[in-house]
Amino acid sequence: MRPDGTNGGDFTSFLLLNQGVVLVEAITDEVTQIISKQLKIPSERLTPDTALQDLGVESLDLIEIIFALEEKFDISIPYNANETAAVDKEELSRAGLGNLETIGQISTAVKGLLDAKTSA
Repeated sequence: MRPDGTNGGDFTSFLLLNQGVVLVEAITDEVTQIISKQLKIPSERLTPDTALQDLGVESLDLIEIIFALEEKFDISIPYNANETAAVDKEELSRAGLGNLETIGQISTAVKGLLDAKTSA
């Protein structure tokens, strides 16, 4: 069950129901669902401390996860598909987003981007 009391649905609707307050727990749930779907791994196996490397995520997987996150949350995650790491860590750092190595770090980065978007 999701934080909005449903078993799925649109994240924007969730934000509207909660007056735009974005809880990191809600974001972590959505990020977990996206990664679970993209990698075809049961979400029960994923925790905020789960490292993408431990899941065998390759650069194409990461790009697909980033696209899914951007679509779900209507944000733009800075990355460069031509670099080995696929994520522009310098730009992430400038944005105060840190690394994108675990589900928790990804959730924190998404929250930061959502907060920046809502405050703009």
